[in-house]
Amino acid sequence: MASTTDIRIKSLSYSGRLSLHECPRKYQLSRLNAEKQLPEDFESSVTFAFGHVVGLGIQLHFEGATLDQIIWRLVTFWEPDLFAENQKQKKSFWLAVAAIQNFVSMREQGFLSDWRLVYVDSKPATELSFSIALPDGYRYRGFVDAVLQHYKTGEVRVLEVKTTSTANLNPAQYKNSAQAIGYSIVLDQLFPSISSYDVLYLVYKTKELAYETLQFTKNYLQRALWLQELLLDVELLQLYEARGVYPQYGESCYSFYRECEYMQTCTLATEHLTSPMTATEQAAFIEKESKYQIQVSIIDLIHTQLTKDSHETN
Repeated sequence: MASTTDIRIKSLSYSGRLSLHECPRKYQLSRLNAEKQLPEDFESSVTFAFGHVVGLGIQLHFEGATLDQIIWRLVTFWEPDLFAENQKQKKSFWLAVAAIQNFVSMREQGFLSDWRLVYVDSKPATELSFSIALPDGYRYRGFVDAVLQHYKTGEVRVLEVKTTSTANLNPAQYKNSAQAIGYSIVLDQLFPSISSYDVLYLVYKTKELAYETLQFTKNYLQRALWLQELLLDVELLQLYEARGVYPQYGESCYSFYRECEYMQTCTLATEHLTSPMTATEQAAFIEKESKYQIQVSIIDLIHTQLTKDSHETN
């Protein structure tokens, strides 16, 4: 029997899995585009735009764009008012430009000077998209900020750009991130022979106007566990769909100093909060899913994993 689960529910991502683990009901409503009771606040919109603009600027620099070209692209990419500012977290468009200028200065002084941007099909490996086909039509998709390779040793490294208003970073914030482990999917396709890779977190601390780096090595044994966890999430969603219930975790109703956007409505019937996709919307959604640059099935990944495990054992 064909699955009746809405295809939006079946579209997993790193942030989506975080939402699922935080509160399944929130995951369901966000995926089905339920109307939010709280409009996005001013500070959140600036914070969201700031992180994306800094990441984009660094990617463009690796691609060879000049500082003037980068700033122009950032202007067109920035959605809030150009003079909007989150004063508490020290985030604005102009402070994002300062962050890019800071990064360019670091590069001129030798930061990552031995590393080159990888190209895939003659295109730079920045914001590189991938999609994993899972059982029952589920998919996991994501994006890699940048893939770098040491021009002498051939060593491969993933660059992950983050921004934070926290002054003191703790490695535990990033060390076991499932997002970084998922990048092995991309590297498998680009460099089939490697058995491990580094993830370099480049974290811009907005209150200090400075970058801090954290580096972690990921191996394919960690990837094996990640694949199992991904399949467990699919089974969990199938269970929720079969029972017709997505649990509501009340302890997650207030997080990051604000209440959940579905706080006042999540106890209402889902059909009163959401609308099914039209045929046009569904076709557009499927077309978008088909455009991810690297596409692979979970079966292929498991086969690759078994092959790598066999080689490491021998």
